[in-house]
Amino acid sequence: MQIQTALVGSYPRPVNIAKVLSKLKSGKIEKQKAEKEIEKFLNKYFQFAKDSGLDYVTDSMIEWDDIADLTTSFLKGVEKGALERFFDNNFYYRRIVIKDRLQYNENNEYIIYLERARKMSNLKLKAVVLGPLTFSVLSDDLYYKKNIKNLFEDYAMVVNTLLKEARNYYDVIEIHEPAIFSKGIKKDLIEPLRTYYNSMLKDINAETHVLSYFDLRFDRINAYLNLPVNVYGFDVTESNKVKLGRLYRFIKDKEVYFGVLDSRNTKLERISTIKRIVLSAYQKGAKRVIIGNSTFNDLIPEVIVKRKFKLLKRGKEMILNG
Repeated sequence: MQIQTALVGSYPRPVNIAKVLSKLKSGKIEKQKAEKEIEKFLNKYFQFAKDSGLDYVTDSMIEWDDIADLTTSFLKGVEKGALERFFDNNFYYRRIVIKDRLQYNENNEYIIYLERARKMSNLKLKAVVLGPLTFSVLSDDLYYKKNIKNLFEDYAMVVNTLLKEARNYYDVIEIHEPAIFSKGIKKDLIEPLRTYYNSMLKDINAETHVLSYFDLRFDRINAYLNLPVNVYGFDVTESNKVKLGRLYRFIKDKEVYFGVLDSRNTKLERISTIKRIVLSAYQKGAKRVIIGNSTFNDLIPEVIVKRKFKLLKRGKEMILNG
């Protein structure tokens, strides 16, 4: 039986690094000095990931306020808009305002950050990107005028270019697509997603994970499992725990990621619960199971995140050792 662990999305930003980044933005600290402080943090972060026995890790996203901030960094034709809640959370992001045709920004810093992370860690490093549907949901479209086909096409092309440019600096692609299970999303936006994923991942020879979180809807699950990726992610915390019995019916012969650590709650999980979820998935025919946090880790304190991943490591060891 194979079981792997992963950190998805972000890692909590320590207070000292938040101050450094704030000073850097306001010009109150030299970039070289700020970089030294950030590299100190990253060394500790990657050591934490290694000590936690993680198989997959991101670059921590420490320099980005949120995934929308990261996304705007490699896009032309957009600007940052007003603050808004990130789905059903006490976490806010700035809307992506689309003012012109989406194009690739060759001078983006995300590739630089991935290259640095690649040099600092030999763990499987994931490049984090928004899925096309969730990108559209997090954006205010002032250019495409609801011509969602053209918006999806252009966004997929830009991400494809980014992934090709950065291909030497990551091992895995982590696609965030929580909107696929969100309320109010029309069926005609979901059904053609496979086409745009094919465009987004064209000629990309890397393992791909797609993540959903916060919600789980079975009227859309076949469309989700039809996306051309290797691993399908599900949030199995909070209210989704009661849906597990039904979810298991769909994962036969699939590679799945289960967000077993609740990234919105400081309560520590039970190892027995994690063990039961993993073993049940394999009993129902899952081909491979990866476990980790349910969504971005910004919502809970760093000390709690460390405790949760320590618990995850123990859970993995207990499962493998019987």
